[in-house]
Amino acid sequence: MNKVSVIIPSRNEEQYLNRTIENVLENATGNVEVIAVLDGWLPSVKISDYRVIYINHDEPIGQRPSINEAARMATGNFIMKLDAHCAVGKGFDEILARDCKYTDTMIPAMFNLDVETWSPKSFDDWDKAVSRGKLNIHMYVGWKDGRLRTQYYSSKERKRLWERDKGKDIVETMSCMGPAFFMHKDRFWELGGCDEGHGHWGQQGIEVACKAWLSGGRLVSNKNTWFAHFFRGGGVPEGHKSGFPYSISQRQVDRARSYSEDLWLKNKWEKQQRTMEWFVKKFNPPSWEGKINTDDSILGVSKERMKMFIPMYKHIHKRKHDALWKGVPFWKFPTDIALYHEAIWETKPDTIIEIGTANGGSAVYFQDMLDLCNPGGKVITVDIRDRLSMPKDPRITYIVGDSTKQETAERVKAAVSGKTMVTIDGNHDRIPVKWDLHNYSPFVTSGQYLVVEDCFTHKGLFGPGEALEWFLNNHSDFVQTHNCRRYMIGMTMGGWLKRK
Repeated sequence: MNKVSVIIPSRNEEQYLNRTIENVLENATGNVEVIAVLDGWLPSVKISDYRVIYINHDEPIGQRPSINEAARMATGNFIMKLDAHCAVGKGFDEILARDCKYTDTMIPAMFNLDVETWSPKSFDDWDKAVSRGKLNIHMYVGWKDGRLRTQYYSSKERKRLWERDKGKDIVETMSCMGPAFFMHKDRFWELGGCDEGHGHWGQQGIEVACKAWLSGGRLVSNKNTWFAHFFRGGGVPEGHKSGFPYSISQRQVDRARSYSEDLWLKNKWEKQQRTMEWFVKKFNPPSWEGKINTDDSILGVSKERMKMFIPMYKHIHKRKHDALWKGVPFWKFPTDIALYHEAIWETKPDTIIEIGTANGGSAVYFQDMLDLCNPGGKVITVDIRDRLSMPKDPRITYIVGDSTKQETAERVKAAVSGKTMVTIDGNHDRIPVKWDLHNYSPFVTSGQYLVVEDCFTHKGLFGPGEALEWFLNNHSDFVQTHNCRRYMIGMTMGGWLKRK
């Protein structure tokens, strides 16, 4: 049976904490626990219920560390982060658990909370709510005052999106505010939990959105249920406190925003499978004009970088100054050599299948890398020509044959064992690359890389780049990684895929 752990961080005399906990317990219809973090304070009255756990800090440690601490204690297989001034819909826990796929981060439809009635404002019906701008199922990552912020769409745009998504219960959204999110607990830790590098507070919605999308998953709103959040900025009735119950300096806010912008805009997050360019291009939100180059291909390579790369390519990779490995010509760009070493060290495959032996230097290199990090690992290299003058290495299996033919693939299959990585660097025309992807991608095991070479210099029609795009559109079990961006240039730009 599913269990949901509702994590509620609270800071310095949070006046609505008990109301929030009571509302969660009242409206949960399944197996729940509430973990309330008392960050720097103690309430005069605690709720006595076996489903409620309190964590107390005499000195505040901040929202992100509090969420992580509670998540480590959580016994549910789902977690829901909820601000300490929220109401939830009936059966929210079972609805969200039922609808949340493993790679989803889910947000209930969001309303503004009326703290006197402890219910959503203007909760007449869905259509009236959206027409009045009271319901939020869509938000975007945008710019405000020169900083990266989660933004509300205009009322006109919200109505357009509402019309577009009529009939859909689960809809994709670019971003969220951060007062509530729901996900599988294992997925939360798979994405690194809350990134405490931001500091104690700030950019929570940006972090949730970027992690969801850039990891290869998605952020979605669930219209089957809702939550309502109290916004402290105004409209507080008499007898209720306004403003934040703690102070935070502008310096702390700026630090969180600067950290966030550096992490996401420069594609520095180590777990991301997609680039920020991809993210912005997918949603095409307002305020990004001139901020990022969204006209580039899936490679995310600017024209300026291309101009810088071409003379280097001609100098190194046109049979003039080929790299050598143990004195054997090695048709790889130096940055790609480094990337391959890092990938092999990271995943430690048992078998590397190479399509395109050429002079044999790369096969020897791959075998040497395996000997370093996974002794006993082996290389299988395939080429259509039998290069009699090429020095043969007894550690390597050499297969002469057309890689696009099924009989060649069957010979490879007979030699493969264990965790397997594949690199495709044979005939660079679109059709042969498609056949290579069709024949050899099934050998790639979970967590291992599939590399399509020369997408960078052959990224137009009829080349590997087109074959790669076709492959990604038809194989959801592979994701495109940002490995190639590590050194900015190389022959494998855009070609690093990983099996989920």
